[in-house]
Amino acid sequence: MGIKFVTFSLMKKIAFFFLVVLATASAFGQNCKNYHVVATGETLYRISRIYGLTIAEIQALNPGLVTTVKLGERICLPNSVKPNQSEVIEPKPTQDNPPSQSNTDPPVIQAGSKKDSYTIALMLPFSTYKMNNDSLDERSVKLRNVAINMYRGAMMAQEELQNRNVNATVHLFDVGSSVEAGKRAVERCEEISADLVIGPLFKDPIQEVAKWVEKRNSHLVVPVKMSNKILLSTDHMSKAYPGNNSQWYYLSGFAKQEFPNSIIVGAYAKGKDDFSSEAAMSGFLAQGGDSLQVFDISQGCVKLYDFIKKQNKHVVVLDMTSDEKTGASLTTALTGLNVNFVGGESNVSETRVENGTKNIGTRNIMLDYYNLDNLKWIAEYRKEFQSEPDEFSAIMHDIVLYYGTGLQLFGTDVGKHLNEIDQTGLIALGFEFFKTGPESGYENAYVNVVQKMNGRWRLKNNLK
Repeated sequence: MGIKFVTFSLMKKIAFFFLVVLATASAFGQNCKNYHVVATGETLYRISRIYGLTIAEIQALNPGLVTTVKLGERICLPNSVKPNQSEVIEPKPTQDNPPSQSNTDPPVIQAGSKKDSYTIALMLPFSTYKMNNDSLDERSVKLRNVAINMYRGAMMAQEELQNRNVNATVHLFDVGSSVEAGKRAVERCEEISADLVIGPLFKDPIQEVAKWVEKRNSHLVVPVKMSNKILLSTDHMSKAYPGNNSQWYYLSGFAKQEFPNSIIVGAYAKGKDDFSSEAAMSGFLAQGGDSLQVFDISQGCVKLYDFIKKQNKHVVVLDMTSDEKTGASLTTALTGLNVNFVGGESNVSETRVENGTKNIGTRNIMLDYYNLDNLKWIAEYRKEFQSEPDEFSAIMHDIVLYYGTGLQLFGTDVGKHLNEIDQTGLIALGFEFFKTGPESGYENAYVNVVQKMNGRWRLKNNLK
């Protein structure tokens, strides 16, 4: 997979070039032999995910196509791509998307997929080959602390799994960041016949373990923030940390509901935040909004400022800037105007989301100190480990509890039922998976929307 991963970008650029050249001649003519018919509720962003394409690639084959697609519209696709609808995990039922009969039926467990007991391999960077912190560099010290807190969270979850009569044993392994560490990790997985692997925390060893889980028909969980490109390694993999595009697809629709009487616009830096902008526009349309107006502020905020000054209504700005300097200039430029900000996770800071305002943002890992169940768990953690839990403790607790429960429900087929697992007892995460491509893994698209009140972050939405 390593060679294929390296050459993928180049081949994709070459293919995209020819798509652009041939677009006008073949998009709507007789040469278009592969097309998608827009169904109810679909957006261009959703369609792009179904086929594993980018919005730009689809638009190159369909001149004049905008993000607002119409019911029944035919969209030309490359001849080689096929829909992976049969493999895409269905979204959870909502008021606008009632459950189908198949969603309400009990899950079918394939013969032989359930076992009397399961093994979970937890792979963390403890650096145990060095005796103490005095012999570690600063980075290794930080990684060891992350590993310790993740381990503690996992142990809390294992106790809860035992209370649920889940017969699963967590095996702990020290795995670093190298390819060699990944190969040694594979040997450990083989020794214990791991049904589920959580970690490692780095790309190179993950790719080594990914080869093993695909052959072994096990499942690999990436527990930290990482590019979705890692999911190209195998479809026996899921990423617990939501991607930036999924955040903005949800956030833009949430903003429309949260500020129903306001004008909502987007701010982004062209070239850096294009995908976030496309995802936000699609999410806005999916919630019944008109076309979302966005402003490129890479060269300054004058146009956005002038637009806001002319409005008679309150304005909400979706701050999609990923660069801290650009984001700071946006905040400064709009100071004094009647504006609220909706920011992504990187923008949730003291300067952007202030106490007592309606400014909102996202925190993918959210320990809600206003939630009584969370406070009870935090108290138990403090008592058990004489320390304060952090986001790493919380994320590993939720991953082990969620996937461990999944093993009990679906056996070794847990990777095929990721949206059907009971979420009771989760502390900081929610799970809402979608398949990122026909032969690639699953991304968690769940988003925690937060607001700061009385000095603490408070959860505003509850999708669980």
